[in-house]
Amino acid sequence: MPSSIVIEQKDAVLELVLNSPETGNIVTEDMAQILEQTLRNVGSEIKLLRLRANGDHFCRGRKSPPIDRATATALAFRQTIAEGPLRLYQAFRACRAPIIGVVQGEALGVGCALAALCDLTIASESAVFAVPEMDHGIPPTLVISALAGRIPYKAISHLVYSRQRLSARQAAEIGIVGQVVPSDSLGTASDELVDLMLKNTAAALQGVKEYLRHAARLEPDAQVSLASSIIATVLSSQNR
Repeated sequence: MPSSIVIEQKDAVLELVLNSPETGNIVTEDMAQILEQTLRNVGSEIKLLRLRANGDHFCRGRKSPPIDRATATALAFRQTIAEGPLRLYQAFRACRAPIIGVVQGEALGVGCALAALCDLTIASESAVFAVPEMDHGIPPTLVISALAGRIPYKAISHLVYSRQRLSARQAAEIGIVGQVVPSDSLGTASDELVDLMLKNTAAALQGVKEYLRHAARLEPDAQVSLASSIIATVLSSQNR
């Protein structure tokens, strides 16, 4: 049976491929755990990661583990339903190297969250983004936690309450996506971005991600201090 996630290191690039096209790459608990562990164990030699998917769709959501809704306690719901995705989202943020997301087809719920969490996201012009959980009476607070800080409050609110399916260009307007390309150019566009970024050192690429991750939450003086610290560290590294 083929693996639901294909992981391959090509020189300084770590390729992550969602490989359950028959389900629309719906993320299972096993898939989430593999992704989380991989992201947390990225070595210093890795310059970047690329997350993409086989099949027509990037990711059509998540398959939640079974739970007896009639008898489960709040703690059981939290441990079974919430903790796995939250760990995965944190692993995306904490991964030392930048992550490029390559999106085609539908990115729904968790799929939309993963697209937003990637540091750079390229989407096919035919891609669709949505958070449809409220159709099932489920407040998508886990997905919202991934979107918060990535896209504006009003954009999140409208996406969740209206259940609107956003085009790739609409997703780019609110910050889920960084670049929209013709469907037949998606692979080429992502390869070109990878090749461009590989011209930089791992230290430089990782330094940019570290600064972007922390700077927005810092006071201005702390932003300045972190900026000077990171650039000094990168420029003084042996492999610059």
